Amino acid sequence: MKTIINECIKGKVHGSLARAGKVKSQTPKQEKQEKAKVPKGRAYKRLLYTRRFVNVTLTNGKRKMNSNSA
Repeated sequence: MKTIINECIKGKVHGSLARAGKVKSQTPKQEKQEKAKVPKGRAYKRLLYTRRFVNVTLTNGKRKMNSNSA
């Protein structure tokens, strides 16, 4: 009785765990790029405001939220 219950509870694994992390290990390692410092706190909120409301890209009279979406 106990073995039947244990077999029902076990979850299924999609594919073998031997192949886990295959794609990550195949991709070439890239060094971290130096980026400009992102402002913190009030300055970051100001940056978001200018990005959303001041530099608005209007398309057909509507504000575009995701410009890179298809």
